[in-house]
Amino acid sequence: MAIVFFQVAGKRDPEQEKEAQAWIEAVIGEKFPPGLPYEIALRDGIILCKLMNRLAPGIISKINVSGGDYKMMDNLSQ
Repeated sequence: MAIVFFQVAGKRDPEQEKEAQAWIEAVIGEKFPPGLPYEIALRDGIILCKLMNRLAPGIISKINVSGGDYKMMDNLSQ
């Protein structure tokens, strides 16, 4: 699993990631948690759910902010 992560991470463009992060932060009106890598900040789906609710209000009816990996995966499946 770690090998795949590093292979994918090596192909990513850091400038595009910074632009995407800045855009997401501007849309949701919040900064990403400090010190967390981009992909870790998005992993639980909370930021992505907030983004979707800003782009299409009410589209995500419930955002799980705690409850372990199973609940967080529910954020991503919405």
